[in-house]
Amino acid sequence: MGIERIKEIVGDTPCMSLAQAKRMSDFIKATRSRDILELGFAHGVSTCYMAEVLREQGLGGAITTIDLASGTKRKPSIDELLTECELSEYVTYYFEPKGFTWRLMKMLDETSNPCFDLVYLDGGHSWDCTGFAFFLVDKLLRPGGWLIFDDIDWTYHNSQALKDSEQVAKMPVDFRETPQVRKVFELLVSQHPSYINCKIEDKWGYAQKKKKGLLSFLKAA
Repeated sequence: MGIERIKEIVGDTPCMSLAQAKRMSDFIKATRSRDILELGFAHGVSTCYMAEVLREQGLGGAITTIDLASGTKRKPSIDELLTECELSEYVTYYFEPKGFTWRLMKMLDETSNPCFDLVYLDGGHSWDCTGFAFFLVDKLLRPGGWLIFDDIDWTYHNSQALKDSEQVAKMPVDFRETPQVRKVFELLVSQHPSYINCKIEDKWGYAQKKKKGLLSFLKAA
């Protein structure tokens, strides 16, 4: 089908453009990522694009994606788009009433083994939510795997959906205007001893988890 065909189906539904989809497609193929975790899916547009790449690659794999329970009211829904794109078999999605960190806790309860090649973080956008999510997904990311942080410069102040809300008006100015995802990336991810190849490009932050070398195995023994 190809991502251009997916674009014809999803149309202008947010929240991933065709240009971003092509960039993600190229990245997944270059890294041969198979098992993907997505935090924040909205309508499921990005999920459909990534699932199509898995189908094209033919290497197996699947996507696990998580968002708030309020997303059940979105039209079109993730289920509708996946069905129309004929990609439902590649995706398991969860709607969480309290956010994706609770689902991540359940996943860690089920397995202590890293199980993802790529984690795409596109939800929460706050210091505490994204920072804690990084701590959790680090435990689920395989050595050599990648993190991608979307909306690296998002702020409450520039959010079209939130900036005029009473909730945001009550926030301290520095909290509203600070790009909190960038702070997580610069202060937690880039300085973490287990992450290399950290860079920010076109509003995405990339970081690769170090592969375990011989020395690591010798120390473990």
